[in-house]
Amino acid sequence: MSSTTQSIARELALGLLTQQWQPQWLSPSRISGAEQLLQACLEEAIAIREAGRAQLSLELLQAAEQAGLVSPWLIDNQARALVELEERQAAWQLWQRLIEHSDNAAAENARSMMDLQESSLLDALGSVCARDSWVPRHLSDPTQGSLLERVLQEIITTRESNAAQLSLDLAIATRNQGWNDPWLFDNQARALVHLHRDAEALEIWQQLQAHADEQLAATANEMVQLYGARVAEQELERRCRQLIEQGDRDQAEALLLQALRKAPAAPGLREQLAQLLGGGSESDLLSQELQQRNAHLAVHERLLDALEQR
Repeated sequence: MSSTTQSIARELALGLLTQQWQPQWLSPSRISGAEQLLQACLEEAIAIREAGRAQLSLELLQAAEQAGLVSPWLIDNQARALVELEERQAAWQLWQRLIEHSDNAAAENARSMMDLQESSLLDALGSVCARDSWVPRHLSDPTQGSLLERVLQEIITTRESNAAQLSLDLAIATRNQGWNDPWLFDNQARALVHLHRDAEALEIWQQLQAHADEQLAATANEMVQLYGARVAEQELERRCRQLIEQGDRDQAEALLLQALRKAPAAPGLREQLAQLLGGGSESDLLSQELQQRNAHLAVHERLLDALEQR
């Protein structure tokens, strides 16, 4: 065995030992060449994965590749470990690299595994659609693009057809199946906005602002600018309702005026302050209309006073 092969074998075995795994196949003393080393790595990775330690199996295979070992079966077993880790999109992408490989067995295996992952996802999404009596318009038509493109289009179509909850459920089901394309997160956020869950959507877009995909990051930044103020306004309204319920009307009024000094046109805040200043509960319609008008005038006067004081 060459000194290089021996060194690689020892390094890989040591890495396993540091992770509390006793090598069963990767024993440097029993390896006499590069082919044996490759086979030992594959057998060891399979044994580790079948023992329920998919992450360690993946790390071993990646380390073997980085050490210079080359085989389509290293990639195949990485993909299998990723499936165990519920990262099926990453696994699918690895198998996609192999479908044109010169090793016919590896290529055929990769195509079969890709089909299996696609079928699993389509079955899961089909069940979600059936639950809501929605007939998919894109999922099963390969002429409309790649699997992920079709999934995203279905999510968009349901949202634009006023089925925002279904759109959200499809995005979540796709992610639960191990597909984590960042545009799934963006579309999940858009469905949340349609469901009036702006704060949850904003949190997703804030996380996407730093994404490596420049287009996605720019889109996320635009959405943060668009919905950030709205969410802050909604949170303030919620806080003021709590204060009013607790009897601290003066504190609620002070918070509303402070916010309106920065955004005088915010309709929700103006309406909440009008309700706060309106008080009373007149019974006849005319009295109620007069009360509302006086309350809005009071808001205007209070805001003018606050601006003059500043």
